[in-house]
Amino acid sequence: MPELFTQPIFIDNEGFKLDEAGSLIAGVHIDADKAYSELPDLLQKFINTQNEEVWSEIEKKIDYIYSGIFIMLNYLDEETNFMCKLQEEVKKNKILLFKPNIMSPDCISGYNHGAGSAYSLATKWPMVAAIMRWFHDNGNINYSQMGLIEGCNDLIASICNKTFSSQINKIITNEGILEGRVEGLVDGEIKTFDGGWGFYYVRKYLSSHCSQDESDNPMNGYEESCNGILLAPGEAKNKLMIYDINTLQEVPSRKRIVSVPDGKNFSKITMNKIIIGGDPSNPDDIKLYPGSVIINVPVPKMHNNDLITNSIKNLGIALYPMKCAKSEDPLDTNWIYGSPNNKYPNTRAKLPHSPWVMKIDDETHLPIKDKNGKYISFKTAGSSGTQCDLLKALQNQEVFMIHISDNINITNITSSNGNTALPISEGFIWSSLDCVALDTFCANYCFKTLPRIYAKQLQEKYHLKTEFLQEVPFALIHKQNIITKKNVDSPLLRYSLYKDAEIRGIGSQLYHIKGLDLTTKSTLSSYKGHLIQEKNNNWYEFMTKALYYNYLTLLYNLQTTIFSYAKACDSLFNTNLYNELMNMLDENNDGVIDYNEQGRGFETAQLETFAYCLNLLITDEYGSLKSPYIQNISLLKNSNSCWNPNAQNFMKESIFLEKFSLAFKLSQQENQKKDLFYNKMIYGKGYWPSFKTVEYLYNMTYVYGGQSLKSISLSSPYGCLFQYCDIVKNSGNYTKNPSTALSDYFKDLNSGEKPLPFTFFVPHGFGKLNGIKVPNTIETNDPKLIFTAHFKEIW
Repeated sequence: MPELFTQPIFIDNEGFKLDEAGSLIAGVHIDADKAYSELPDLLQKFINTQNEEVWSEIEKKIDYIYSGIFIMLNYLDEETNFMCKLQEEVKKNKILLFKPNIMSPDCISGYNHGAGSAYSLATKWPMVAAIMRWFHDNGNINYSQMGLIEGCNDLIASICNKTFSSQINKIITNEGILEGRVEGLVDGEIKTFDGGWGFYYVRKYLSSHCSQDESDNPMNGYEESCNGILLAPGEAKNKLMIYDINTLQEVPSRKRIVSVPDGKNFSKITMNKIIIGGDPSNPDDIKLYPGSVIINVPVPKMHNNDLITNSIKNLGIALYPMKCAKSEDPLDTNWIYGSPNNKYPNTRAKLPHSPWVMKIDDETHLPIKDKNGKYISFKTAGSSGTQCDLLKALQNQEVFMIHISDNINITNITSSNGNTALPISEGFIWSSLDCVALDTFCANYCFKTLPRIYAKQLQEKYHLKTEFLQEVPFALIHKQNIITKKNVDSPLLRYSLYKDAEIRGIGSQLYHIKGLDLTTKSTLSSYKGHLIQEKNNNWYEFMTKALYYNYLTLLYNLQTTIFSYAKACDSLFNTNLYNELMNMLDENNDGVIDYNEQGRGFETAQLETFAYCLNLLITDEYGSLKSPYIQNISLLKNSNSCWNPNAQNFMKESIFLEKFSLAFKLSQQENQKKDLFYNKMIYGKGYWPSFKTVEYLYNMTYVYGGQSLKSISLSSPYGCLFQYCDIVKNSGNYTKNPSTALSDYFKDLNSGEKPLPFTFFVPHGFGKLNGIKVPNTIETNDPKLIFTAHFKEIW
């Protein structure tokens, strides 16, 4: 939970006046535990028992969230009068489209009905339920005038059907997965698949808070979701629909190409008519697709290749349709934005995610080189241009938008891996008509742990661009060790999206805050952009206690930290790490690596590889093993030109940066260990390892999942090869007992049993763990063999 800093926020002689200028951000602070604590367990219990008393406990949580939404949106309406504009749009038959952030719908596990792998990464369905209820109750808007939009992924549905459709005798649709509950009939008995996001439970909650007459029954539309019935808004009479905005090619009439004023990456964008409305020159098309008001409901996450996922990115990336080709042919899979070019596109790899974008070979999924061996790439406006282009297109179509950011929990560490994501309880919900102001404020809040009276002094002394600063770890040499002290930094010093968006007229970075803390009944406001709370007739700063960052963007998030470690290593071991970083990434030679300096553009190539490997989960009989193997090994082997026959090294920068992230992680671990190569060094509990140790641990963990034979993981590339060979060549005799599979195999080898018939070729230095040869590995210098696996076939 955030904390109050009980010293005055203003500097002597500066004067004190609450912010009034800029866009309004209205918000509330609530008890995060009352909102979300035990929610997955309660829902699991309800699904398994259908106990209405358990459902009542869930409803109480949503009611509590609703009480906060009620206050917050009333604050927003009092100043902006947005409901007047909203009513005008509804009179034009436009529908309210709620856009959560659902990167993966695995929020309710299809196996045990508890929290799914993506639960901590997605907008929570109770938040959407509470917001929908507010617009219904306070705007007199029927549920049939609302809808949910999300970019569905056919690959996820296919994987889901592989496992679950036979259990209910029914194909599970994309929309059904978003519902979180699909009913089928087996031998005359109703069977259900319970797994996915949870919109069915939004419907269930809303049903108990409305009249349920035919024009206002939130359960209407559920059958269409389960049966994959696609209806245009003009056809969906009296129905609350889920709309898959990714799937356009199967119904090309849903596509419309719109212009982008002053487009940076795109002059035109193909979008779904459900969002932007039909052809203005065609009255029949307008009847079918009258357009929308977007209620944008993101959840902030520290992003894997950006700063934060929030309101801008939730529209600026997610509204590009993946299954959309230039032609009108329903069978065309030459996608404009999605990848790979087959029936299961699963990433938007063709969108510029960084300023430099590599040209990719559609067959090999690898970057293309010119005759001189240099990568063919072109300069773009990067991720900022991609996001701003989409928002400019929406603006140009006069799409009215309301942004509500669920900051009850903010996701730290990663934006894509639910197993390592760390939700931080902050307890806030924020709303605005201005996505730029909202995202600017949320970023200012996340990256500020230093009270303003200290930060302002540092800003003036060092001529910094921001006074929103955070305390960060700082590596220092102490005798023969590298220890951690504190310093000050901010990723906002190196980030330009909000400024870019402001320059393009999307919104303003200037804002003021109005809100209420429900836990203390005290007023929330802002002073020079800083969140403050009233207490005993005084105003105090309300600050997070968390250090926010993403491991994959650590150089950009905690640059002072990484630079200090690189310089410490260089001083101790006569290495050149700092200069390597600068030579790789500091394009303008200003001594700073900002978010627009991301190297040669490996993101595109990495996403292409990722997309291809995800497809293997469906297209290959043993995709569950082959996909993670190829995904991991291909990135590692393409980081070193000596490790592959085509001298590819496009992943060099990425792997190099990941090693620095590992060094930071090792310095933060709770237990201390001796450095592997330097006797006087230790790491952990604030002590940093040598970079030589980092490289060894990174490589061995990447390939084997551990640093000894006992710690090799079945999910590692080596473990995947072992599993495949055991299943195909050995009837699964070892893997039938997963917990002891590898140890049993190694024990049998020591007893003289024949090894399984596979060979894994690795570079020199990769074939031993703790000095012991890893079975079935051969070290080699041959780039054609390195990181290939040989059975009857070759991986």
